Amino acid sequence: IVQAFASFLLAMPVASHMLMQTPPARWSRFNQDYVKAGKVDVDLHAPMSGPSGMRLPFPCGRAKGPIGQTLTAGQPVKWSLAGGATHNGGHCEISLSYDDKTFVSIQTILGNCMKNGQLDYEVTIPANAPSGPATFAWTWVNWSGNREYYMNCADVMIEGSPNGVLTGPKIVEANM
Repeated sequence: IVQAFASFLLAMPVASHMLMQTPPARWSRFNQDYVKAGKVDVDLHAPMSGPSGMRLPFPCGRAKGPIGQTLTAGQPVKWSLAGGATHNGGHCEISLSYDDKTFVSIQTILGNCMKNGQLDYEVTIPANAPSGPATFAWTWVNWSGNREYYMNCADVMIEGSPNGVLTGPKIVEANM
């Protein structure tokens, strides 16, 4: 009976916080490089304060990995979220970084992120984004529940300007 109950629990969908599905986040079950390597992080949906209160390293919480997607400067890219606890939405930002230290916000959804169950979005990669490996990041400050800060990062290649310079506001950092 215990084994049957354990199998039942494993088959149930997990009602977790949110995580970036597309582009596939580092260490995510949506990123086939990590799935094939057996390196999926099951706590990826946790806030930056981490599971059981353990603080994850800022930014991104996880080490860089293989390039998962190529994005083109000046073109739109779809991004999406997965999970079950939207905390009534909140503040989301999409940002780019070329050094994993400075994150430039390229999209802000203030207060309405994930409202009414919306989990699919689109952002245009700035036309002046330089070519090269970059980090595409999603950050979220939840609207209700505990004051938390979430961040997932995807390793991408930008096809842009060889002399491009990405400028703009820094991402919001809160509740860490």
